[in-house]
Amino acid sequence: MASLDSPTGVVQDRSLRRPYWRAAMFYKALALVGLVSIFIADTSTPLGFAHGTLYPLIILIVALSERPWWIVAMTIAGILFTGLGFWLSLPAPPDFPLIYVLANRLLSMVAIAITGGLTLVAIKTLHQIQRSQALLVATHQSLTEKQQLLEIASRAGQLGGWKIHLLEPRLEWSDEVAHIHGVEPGFSPTLEQAFNFYAPKYQKLIRDSFRACAEEGLPFDEELQIITTQGCSLWVRAIGQPVHDQTGRIIAVQGAFQDINRRKMAETSLVASEQRFRQLSDAMPLIVWTAEPDGTVDYASQVLRDYTGIQEPAPHPSQYWLSLLHPDDREPCIKVWLHCVQTESNYSFEFRLRRYDQTYHWHLVQAVPIRDEQGAIVKWYGTAIDIHDQKQNQQKTEGLANRLNTILESITDAFLAFDRQWNITFINRQGEHLLQCQRQDVIGKNVWEVFPEAVGSIFQEQYEKAFSTQESVHFQALYPPLDCWFDIHAYPSSEGLAIYFQDISDRRALEEQLRQSQRLESIGQLTGGVAHDFNNLLTVILGNAELITDTLGADHQLYPLAEMITAAALRGAELTQRLLAFARRQVLEPKPVNVNELVNQMKALLQRTLGEHIHIECLAESDLWIALIDPTQLENALLNLCLNARDAMAYRGQLTIETGNIILGQDYIANNANAEVPPGEYIMIAVSDIGTGIDPANLNRVFEPFFTTKARGKGTGLGLSMVYGFIKQSQGHIKIYSEPGEGTTVKMYLPRYRQELVDAADSESDPMGHILGHQERILVVEDDPLVLRYAKEQLEHLGYQVITANNGPEALRLLQKQVAEIDLLFTDVIMAGGMSGRDVVEAAQQLRPDLKILYTSGYTENAIMHHGRLDPGVQLLSKPYGRKELAEKVHQVLSG
Repeated sequence: MASLDSPTGVVQDRSLRRPYWRAAMFYKALALVGLVSIFIADTSTPLGFAHGTLYPLIILIVALSERPWWIVAMTIAGILFTGLGFWLSLPAPPDFPLIYVLANRLLSMVAIAITGGLTLVAIKTLHQIQRSQALLVATHQSLTEKQQLLEIASRAGQLGGWKIHLLEPRLEWSDEVAHIHGVEPGFSPTLEQAFNFYAPKYQKLIRDSFRACAEEGLPFDEELQIITTQGCSLWVRAIGQPVHDQTGRIIAVQGAFQDINRRKMAETSLVASEQRFRQLSDAMPLIVWTAEPDGTVDYASQVLRDYTGIQEPAPHPSQYWLSLLHPDDREPCIKVWLHCVQTESNYSFEFRLRRYDQTYHWHLVQAVPIRDEQGAIVKWYGTAIDIHDQKQNQQKTEGLANRLNTILESITDAFLAFDRQWNITFINRQGEHLLQCQRQDVIGKNVWEVFPEAVGSIFQEQYEKAFSTQESVHFQALYPPLDCWFDIHAYPSSEGLAIYFQDISDRRALEEQLRQSQRLESIGQLTGGVAHDFNNLLTVILGNAELITDTLGADHQLYPLAEMITAAALRGAELTQRLLAFARRQVLEPKPVNVNELVNQMKALLQRTLGEHIHIECLAESDLWIALIDPTQLENALLNLCLNARDAMAYRGQLTIETGNIILGQDYIANNANAEVPPGEYIMIAVSDIGTGIDPANLNRVFEPFFTTKARGKGTGLGLSMVYGFIKQSQGHIKIYSEPGEGTTVKMYLPRYRQELVDAADSESDPMGHILGHQERILVVEDDPLVLRYAKEQLEHLGYQVITANNGPEALRLLQKQVAEIDLLFTDVIMAGGMSGRDVVEAAQQLRPDLKILYTSGYTENAIMHHGRLDPGVQLLSKPYGRKELAEKVHQVLSG
């Protein structure tokens, strides 16, 4: 069986076609694998790599299958993949200009298109050459057969032969010769007519050849052109030899005549095809070379000569190509090449070639064997591609990778990298430290297996989000197993996920502390402004309510209303005082206090206040230290805590008050970021109940002002905040412990008194009748007209002479005129007009150093106090005040 589907169109046996078909399938598969591999490499490396220059090699490989449609498909795929690579590849290095990337891609596309086009032309030309070669073989066989027939005809004196009788002269042609000349069989031309059939440029040659044969007996064999009677130009082969008689005289010339037009045309076509192949290879942007089956290089394209600078006269490639190799590359190159020739396997090797400027550049050299129908190698076709830039880029990339590794190890951030299967691929030293692991224990392992506590957490959620959206994420999260807050930046890529993270536990604690301080400062500023004006109003309201109450008498019908006004004013004063306490703006008068005695004295009051259904138990430490604290404010704080405990135990329960000596160490302070207290010795008062407890969600808010979990109307939300502010202002510490259903414990830590305690006899205030004035002159300075009027009337009612001033400058003018006659300066602290009460006092003491001073204020704003305590020697009457408080304080200052 025969087949007509071979590229050459020559009938071939199917068994001979199988190796070619298998080779074609192999080249197609190899080209597909190469195409996909180059594309994957392109998308896996940063922009700037010239992967597009590798696609022409794929086109050359698939060209070996001699399938034009495959070449077209690979060319289009190479162009598309080069364009896609620009969008899918990793970003170019920061210092690599984008214009170079674009130029590289465009030039690669042009090179791919040119290579595909030239390859198609080369394949077409190759097919033509193959057909011409086959035709030439067939023609040669036909001519050989005809030559044999002509030789037989010559011996027999008939077919394809001719003979010229020299003596007559007469010319004989065989029928075949006549047919070649386009004349009828039997035509017998004259010698001149025979010569005239030859083309003019060959007539001299045939005449000289015939003459030499006829005269000298020299045979001839010439390939010439004749012009037939139809005007066609034909190539013929004219063979002649002399015919001798018995005496040796030349009597004739006879020979053979052959039409060789087809062979000459095939040879011409073959030469043209070879020339076109060389032109194609010279035009390609890479070195094209061929070798004989034994490995001898027999051809190299013009690109090699241009690259090396070796031009005319161009030596044979086999004579000089080894001298172009780098000395270190010659031996391994020859070894690999000989091995491929011996095993008839594809050749691929990288070596350095010397350029015209005597520098060596890296080249990727490849070759494949071309086989005939029997599978024997007839030629090696190879290429050499300049990959010097890629080599340098590879070295740069490796250098960058090493520098990147050094950078990642030296940065203060922890760094962790995953691949797309969640396997850990890298972790730096800081990451090992923060995650408390060793890299040899985690590299290559699945992150969710190494850190199972992170499964289902915000960490997994955010990392998967980064993978799915291919956008970076930033979040902060607590990792409970390490009890650390991490600030995390995660950056996705085609290879996986890069994570930078820091331990921000200390920073978050400091930020929370700062927020608390800022909030407290804001509340303090607001409270101070409100307290100043509100206490002025309450002073007037409370004082006048007392006057009304004293004037009306208990049996008057308006007396209950006056008492209601007094009670409302006192509640307003208490509310303002609690706000000032939370904001740490109240005036404290710390004294040495025996806490056990204070608790014992309050126990009866607490029992009456809490009710009989609450059992109170006191657990006191026998050798309790003395506390430095404002006793009045401590009593209020303790009362507030007990009231809160009672409300938590609706029907009955037990309240425990415990005291003890406590040392707060540095470890405790470090583990409680909000302690805001120096380490040292403290007196602890703990108030515990067995009530409902506090929900953990509310535990961090219980000290906020106006925050309460009680029902509407059951509490203001200022009790705990007042206690918190008082303790903090006293340079102490407070801590709350609670669990729902288990009760609550509040611990107050009071600063210890370090000096020796001196007992002081209690002094009771004189009754009102004993603290009336004796016409002492008092200068009252107050910028609120209502308060000024109230204070003036009350002091005059108590028996004092009063002069008044509405502001500091007015008071200063009065002092300059009457300072010697004034017994007491009674001034508000915060006043409008540019001068505070402290400014007035300082000016007055320059005029009269021994002048008695009494301050009054609803909010002092650190004018006469620092760190919550009055300056030494300062006397203050806090607003709002009643007549009794006013009388006692004025008498105390004048008497002192």
